[in-house]
Amino acid sequence: MTQTTTPQKRGALARIAHFTVAHRRSVMLVWLVIAFAAAPLALTLTKALSGAGWEAQGSDAQLVRDELRRDFPEAGAESAIVVFQQEEPFATSPTALSSFVAALAQAPGADGAIDPLTMPAEAGLVARDGRTALIPVALSAEVDADRPESAGEVMKWVDSYTFTSGTSANTTGEWAVWHDFNKENEKALHKAELLSGLPTLLLLFVAFGSAIAAGIPLVLAIAGIFSGWALLNLLSHVTPLSVWSMNFSMMIGLAVGIDYSLFIVSRYREEREDGKDTAQAMAGALQTAGKAVFLSALTVILSLAALFLVPVMVFRSMALGMILSVVAVSLASLTLLPAVLAALGDKVLVNRAKEDPDRAAETRWARWTSRALWKPGRTLIAGLFVLLALGAPALGMKLGMPGATVVDRGAQSRDGYDTVVEAFGPGAVAPIFITAPAGDAQSIVDAASTDANVAQAGIVTEPASSGRVAIRIFPKTGSSDTATSDLVGQLRHDISSISPTALVGGPGSQNRDLTGALIGAAPLAVGLIMIVAFVLLLVVFRSLTIALASVVLNLISVGGSFGFATLVFQHGFGAGLIGIEHQGFINAWAPLFFFALLFGLSMDYQLFLLAGIKEQYEKSGDTQVAIREGIARTGRPITNAALIMIVVFIAFGVTGPIPPTELGITLAVAVLLDATVIRMMLVPALFGLLGEKTWWLPKWLGKILPHVNFSH
Repeated sequence: MTQTTTPQKRGALARIAHFTVAHRRSVMLVWLVIAFAAAPLALTLTKALSGAGWEAQGSDAQLVRDELRRDFPEAGAESAIVVFQQEEPFATSPTALSSFVAALAQAPGADGAIDPLTMPAEAGLVARDGRTALIPVALSAEVDADRPESAGEVMKWVDSYTFTSGTSANTTGEWAVWHDFNKENEKALHKAELLSGLPTLLLLFVAFGSAIAAGIPLVLAIAGIFSGWALLNLLSHVTPLSVWSMNFSMMIGLAVGIDYSLFIVSRYREEREDGKDTAQAMAGALQTAGKAVFLSALTVILSLAALFLVPVMVFRSMALGMILSVVAVSLASLTLLPAVLAALGDKVLVNRAKEDPDRAAETRWARWTSRALWKPGRTLIAGLFVLLALGAPALGMKLGMPGATVVDRGAQSRDGYDTVVEAFGPGAVAPIFITAPAGDAQSIVDAASTDANVAQAGIVTEPASSGRVAIRIFPKTGSSDTATSDLVGQLRHDISSISPTALVGGPGSQNRDLTGALIGAAPLAVGLIMIVAFVLLLVVFRSLTIALASVVLNLISVGGSFGFATLVFQHGFGAGLIGIEHQGFINAWAPLFFFALLFGLSMDYQLFLLAGIKEQYEKSGDTQVAIREGIARTGRPITNAALIMIVVFIAFGVTGPIPPTELGITLAVAVLLDATVIRMMLVPALFGLLGEKTWWLPKWLGKILPHVNFSH
């Protein structure tokens, strides 16, 4: 190989490359210290996270919850529910239940229990069958983050209790469900790590043809994820953070971390094969692939940042967790990776006796692109047809929020929930609470009782010092049913004329208020995401055409993913293949969350692909050649990165409860669509049709936009 003498442009990334190569040992030592410092915090993250946080801040549901905690703890709104059954009627055989309640009141995690046999019939704690009873158990925890653990202690005690013949009990309720969900979530996380690990390593080995090179992206991704988790742990001491942030930060961090490393390593090896020394090759890799990685990470971060507009702690936690992971893995890719590659020397290069697989694949990709460019109109129509047909079911998407059914059967909270529904009706687990002035309370009860969907309504507390009381309403439908949401809306409308200061909340209203908050924040968040992406593309590629076309193509791609999610998770097509019960709706949080994440991830491949096309255009000045050569040059790295990302997403999708499954499978399909239909059909066809208009930019705009070059 002949040594090139082309001078490197010393941009910021080139300077980083030269610094990390020159100080490789120091850089690796710094990261090693970070990893050791982060490990204890990362490994204990689960204990620092909360299973709560789904309330919409400032909503009536949250205001009622705060008032119930402050003034009406005896209402039992925060209690775990132990459902007790026996074969003999309680009227003739009350001893077993009374003995169980007395022992339960002293159980770990409990702060007292109510004996249903001592309560009046209107309390609704004994079912009509006379053999099933609900035991409200006050939890010893004082903050939401600890309530699932307290519920778990009660559940463990119930599991260990020696029941007399013909009796049984299970614990359910909001906090018991969260405890079981968190356990399933943690198990799913470990399964996903194991399930994705070996296939990812094999794909990386195929991509690089070297065991050493294959291990680098995985190690760097894990280092970045652990750093992100450590930061999450520290931040959890400042503000409550949801346990959901852990799964999603792991999934996204692993996927994009491997992708970023793969892009940079692939380009570095090409630069070395062209005869450049380590420092020059690394500068060239970071000036091109590294620049695309930086811009991709920036796009993902800004897209996810839009979720902070949603006034829901869980949403903000998930966004924060993923943002921290993306920041950490991108920093590792741009600093630690160059140092590691420099330290390993030629061990990461392809054997000189073999042809570089990336370059060997360029001919095949060039042939495919030539076919797409041969009849671009037909290719464009075919690609659009596929995406629009797949996206059509999304027009009938129904939104809802899951209840205890997110937990698998066999778990105590799920079995307890099923027992309560069978004996008391679906509304018994998630009642509606109304807080109102004592003088208006009976009128509110009378008005509520006339609604056909109300099973029972009554005043359940004495007046507090505020002069208000708590009213409990059991609907005939479950918390996930649209009829319950409609009932909450109707009650708020009817009661406003009776008692203007009355508030309708409780578990039965949380889903309605959460859905309303999500829908309310969606237009602003979606608009912000699209504007940020458009501006970023406009600045980077200095083309109004590319910026507008990329945003539109991403919208169509996201629509296709939404359509697939609707088919599987709402209508149940293929749900059995991934081992889930379809819910009949899409989780209300999913569309906005998916949009932000999918839009950011779609830009990952789009940026890398367009950067390759622009680099070739800067060299040749010919759009057709640039499209052909750009797609050929990036074809194999993008394909390998997409396959790895799909494996990671599917692994997280098939091992977890329904919400992570919904996310993982939908993301896998989105990546598949981006890497095939968008990249292989729509991009070459559209820009091939546009020709030199691809790079159109008004002169006045060109004067104020900065220049971002991908050649070196």
